[in-house]
Amino acid sequence: MPTDKNHLAMAMTKRKGPDTLDKTVTYLAKRDGIDKVLKVIRYSTKLALATALKNDSSDLAVRLKEFETSIGTSRKAYRLGKWLSDLNTLRNTPVLTKAGSLELLASGGEGVYYFVEQLTWLVKAGLLDKKYAKRFSTISAWAELVGYVGNVTLNGLRIAAALERELMLTQELVRRKKVSQSYHSLHCLSVAWLLVMHLPKLPLCCSACFKEDMSCQ
Repeated sequence: MPTDKNHLAMAMTKRKGPDTLDKTVTYLAKRDGIDKVLKVIRYSTKLALATALKNDSSDLAVRLKEFETSIGTSRKAYRLGKWLSDLNTLRNTPVLTKAGSLELLASGGEGVYYFVEQLTWLVKAGLLDKKYAKRFSTISAWAELVGYVGNVTLNGLRIAAALERELMLTQELVRRKKVSQSYHSLHCLSVAWLLVMHLPKLPLCCSACFKEDMSCQ
């Protein structure tokens, strides 16, 4: 089953090279590593607040809570423009197939999620009115859920296709091994038959040669 990168490569080939959107997606993808590091730090902090510092009102707990909130806002800023990647995937995905429909669901939901997350960041930054915060949060949560459902289903189909391909390759290797063994057995039988047919003539040949030698003497 073709992957997103294969679709992108095929579409870029048809367009004879990357366009502005392709270049923008490539540029923005370089910051994903920082986002993943911030994600680990944020959820480690949330875990500490939910376990060791649960119901703790100490200065450390308050500072960690503010730190976790700050990282959450920073991650939203780092995701600026990330929805363009999903838009690019949708543009290069054929939707008249089962995989294409699932890709539409996955990338569409994920794209809406990242776009609304930018609006949420603007609310937290004070650029947009805070009255929109709850609405944006609801839309973001549903869009993320739709994206997850699409991605999980799509990846499940890809894994199933890979396992089926692996099974076919294993069966083909077993078949070739049996053919090779049959050929080897046939070769051994042929050699044995030749030996059986020609070995009885060897002593006669040796006796004739011995008599010829004796007469020469």
